[in-house]
Amino acid sequence: MLPAGWAEMRNKDDATASLTGYLYQCRYALLAGLEASKAKPALVLTIERFDDIAFESGENVDQAIQTKHHGTAGELSDASVDLWKTLAIWIDRTIANPQLPFETQLVILTTGTAPEASAAALLRGGRAQADVRKACDILIAAASKSKNSTTLAARTSFLGLSDEVRLSLLSAVVVYDNAPSIIDVRDEIEALVAFSAPAHQVSTLVDYLEGWWFARVIEMLAGTASGGTSVTTIRSKVDELREHFRIDQLPLMEGAAEATTEQQRAASERMFVQQIRAVGIGEQSINTAIRDYYRASAQRSRWARESLLLDGETARYEAELKDRWGREFEANRESFDQTSNDQKLACGRKTFHWANRSQIPFRNRSEMWLTAGSFQMLADDLHIGWHPDYGTLFNRG
Repeated sequence: MLPAGWAEMRNKDDATASLTGYLYQCRYALLAGLEASKAKPALVLTIERFDDIAFESGENVDQAIQTKHHGTAGELSDASVDLWKTLAIWIDRTIANPQLPFETQLVILTTGTAPEASAAALLRGGRAQADVRKACDILIAAASKSKNSTTLAARTSFLGLSDEVRLSLLSAVVVYDNAPSIIDVRDEIEALVAFSAPAHQVSTLVDYLEGWWFARVIEMLAGTASGGTSVTTIRSKVDELREHFRIDQLPLMEGAAEATTEQQRAASERMFVQQIRAVGIGEQSINTAIRDYYRASAQRSRWARESLLLDGETARYEAELKDRWGREFEANRESFDQTSNDQKLACGRKTFHWANRSQIPFRNRSEMWLTAGSFQMLADDLHIGWHPDYGTLFNRG
């Protein structure tokens, strides 16, 4: 009888291993794409279309890669399940398209080790044709001897091939063992883009690059980028980030940082929303202000967290915002009758909408949502306000 909780623990471990394997596949694809962009810029990279990872040119698949990640040291032995499951996939495809081995390099990339004198070791890059023939003989013997039910179908298919087809298939197979782990792949990506940012910001640049890449992978899997991703697109993204990571540039997070449901629910209690409501602003504009507030807060917090801001830069920016607001605020107070409540509300709305449409650069960033959201951050702390009497209305100290 299994110990209590053992099955649940095993299922959790299996799920963790599967997720790690998939993340490894995606991260390695980025590394491979970066490497290919230098030597073969015409290639298109796909994920889960022809194989785990594939490089295509025109109508041809130049290279198909099966990735195998193991948290603990493993072996790609002659009886290995990884080896036989991979061969089964390629056998089926070769039966469907006998030209496959002559058109496509079939790569097994594994963090495990191919034991010396094993078939996998003989199929490493740089081998001679005699090594391929020897590997073929070893696999025939292993397929005949093994009693593993998991690999039975694969072994049966392999033995059912003609000698000529077996040899042509294995001639196309290349084994890369002792491949970098999921952590080491990240290090290799950082090494490839090391000159694209100041040394202390390389890791941050790769954070942005991977954020873009994983979003791109989702698009490929969802079919919205069904044509794959050109490796030159990956290189262009690095070039774009390089510009952002110049000493005088600030990068933006990929996509809008929308307010969470909980934040939206709590927003009505925040001071900046109370200030907006106090001058009779409509709900649509309030929702936009909430979105701008959280997006600007998230972006500015990330810049600060990643040490991208210069000393005193935030304080100088907020002082500029307060100065601009003060000039507008006083001009509007003078333009409206301050003895009329309706006129005061109109004055506040005019000041709010001015701030909501302003573009005051934060270094190189002049996005309207950043300026508007930053004004809302100041309003949330009552450093500025919209109603002419906001200090009295909200007991500003």
